[in-house]
Amino acid sequence: MRVSPRAATDTGLLVLVNAMWAAQYPAYKTATTQIGPVTLSVWTFLIASAVLAPFLIREHRAAAKAHSGNSLSVGAAWGNFLLLALLGLVPASVILAWGTALSSASNAALLYLTVPILTAVLAIGIVGERMSPVRWLSLALSLAGVLIISGFDWRHADFRSTRFFAGNLLVLVACAASAFYNVYSKKLLRRFTPLEVLVFGYLLTAGISLPLVPSIEPFSLASVRAYTAATWTAVLVLSVFSWGLAMVLWMYLLKRLDVSQASVSIYLLPFLGVLLSAITLNEKITKTMVLGGLVTLAGTILITSAESTTGAEPVGSSS
Repeated sequence: MRVSPRAATDTGLLVLVNAMWAAQYPAYKTATTQIGPVTLSVWTFLIASAVLAPFLIREHRAAAKAHSGNSLSVGAAWGNFLLLALLGLVPASVILAWGTALSSASNAALLYLTVPILTAVLAIGIVGERMSPVRWLSLALSLAGVLIISGFDWRHADFRSTRFFAGNLLVLVACAASAFYNVYSKKLLRRFTPLEVLVFGYLLTAGISLPLVPSIEPFSLASVRAYTAATWTAVLVLSVFSWGLAMVLWMYLLKRLDVSQASVSIYLLPFLGVLLSAITLNEKITKTMVLGGLVTLAGTILITSAESTTGAEPVGSSS
């Protein structure tokens, strides 16, 4: 099978995106030792919005000079962005952080395998995508690779324990929210640019989360001053990389690929997490892990190169 330059570029970007996403799990674990999930959500999305806002302003100025713009203003579609925040971003961030804190790392990682499957199902109903035999094959191949990598985690995962039940359930809800966010973002990208979808969604999420902080989690300036360097580093990793740069690239890829195609790459997360652990924590990489990673990568390459893309649309085009 010949891999075209475009498919190679898409695959490389998907690997990069998932590498930045893989950093969110240790970051959530580190940050939640001092920050509650709701407060962490506010910090993450406010900082991410501040980082991305200058690029959005520059984009709008360039569009104004060219006398071009979206056929539907952002103000007229505030309800769409509110839905994206309420059903996608808020549970995908707040509930994921909460569930990860209550569950085990192994449970959370394995439960996250449901995201591409949930995304594929939602994409059929929301944006009318088709699941061809090649796509199902790629999904199965990538899932098989993850299961190979996760042999150790299967033995340590404990889904029956009542101690982890609440955390596991919360992680599943967060997975469903992530799938909804991926699919509904694809729908909004037909009318808005990636930066608009990200920044306006993030600002609404921060606005929704902020009033909840006083009633759910204790917050004071003294507690902020007590944040350690590790906590601030974790917050910056989440806001600048996982929810910032990675999401800009992800939105760009959703313009070029169907969401069910791009979501298969999420199965690269466990393998990339292993690599990051090896680099930062000197953990051992086994031959089985390498094999599983290669199988997962093969599934990603298959779905980006074996089919012509059907979901790419010009930025800002109307639906």
